[in-house]
Amino acid sequence: MANPSKPPLIPNIDIGKTYDQRYKGADIHVDTLANLADFFGADMPGHRHDRFYQIHWLKSGAVKVQLGEQSYSGSAPLFYFTPPAIPHSFQLDAQPAGLVLTVRREVVHRLVSGNEDAALERRFTVPVFSELHAVAGSLAKEAKRFEQLMEMLAEEFFERRPGRKHTLPALVNLVLVCVFRLSQLPARQLESGHEEMKIFQSFHELIEKNYKKHWPLSEYAAALNVSPSRLADICRRLSGGSSKSLVYERQIEEAKWQLIYTAESINVISDELGFKDPAYFCRFFTKKTGSSPREFRRRILSGLDGSAEQDG
Repeated sequence: MANPSKPPLIPNIDIGKTYDQRYKGADIHVDTLANLADFFGADMPGHRHDRFYQIHWLKSGAVKVQLGEQSYSGSAPLFYFTPPAIPHSFQLDAQPAGLVLTVRREVVHRLVSGNEDAALERRFTVPVFSELHAVAGSLAKEAKRFEQLMEMLAEEFFERRPGRKHTLPALVNLVLVCVFRLSQLPARQLESGHEEMKIFQSFHELIEKNYKKHWPLSEYAAALNVSPSRLADICRRLSGGSSKSLVYERQIEEAKWQLIYTAESINVISDELGFKDPAYFCRFFTKKTGSSPREFRRRILSGLDGSAEQDG
């Protein structure tokens, strides 16, 4: 019998697993609104993406959107930005034109980590809905820049030219900065009020700050002022995984990033990630990914891996 004190479970969708398995494990995914609407339907019921940010850019047509507890409707050109785990639903016109950018949480964290502008970090925890045709003054140039960058990003993603593992993250960062600037419109700001959602988001923020310290789950729970069992329950409900698996996932994502984008030795990477024993780090990585750090690096950098993971 369902517990009446808990809200119904909202589906958690991983684009790389549910929609396009060529990009399973990828940090960045781009597709057209039309393709996604054909697969999921133009009337998309409530769902969430617990490990990903999303930007829907509508070039033509109209949409009705529910972002968290806030409802919007508008006509193109517009975009809406959805942080991880925020429930959202939308109804598109019959023939939507636009793009959907899906970005792994860690890509955005790398942009905001260590940034002196605290508003930048706060902004990316809150959904945004922005009708670009309504933007005036200096922000009108920013709206145009956003659209140009989205076009460039799609071209770079689809054409698979050499060096895109560097250009894609750079373009994503520029798009995110545009989102930050365009989200300063006060009428489009809202707060996520769901208690479990706030705890889940705060847990991810704590993971980001402490995953290299190898905190036990009891320490995360204490910092959140909840019991370990409640934290575990929230994580299962909102992500479908255990609280421990979310910490492990962040460690693995960082290990992969360093193996691909730096020339550091495996021993140095192990130490950087807080592992006291490089041999244990190698066993941990192999267990979680199916290949050793050395094999992973060789496969990705040699271009023999057929997945998009090699491109960030």
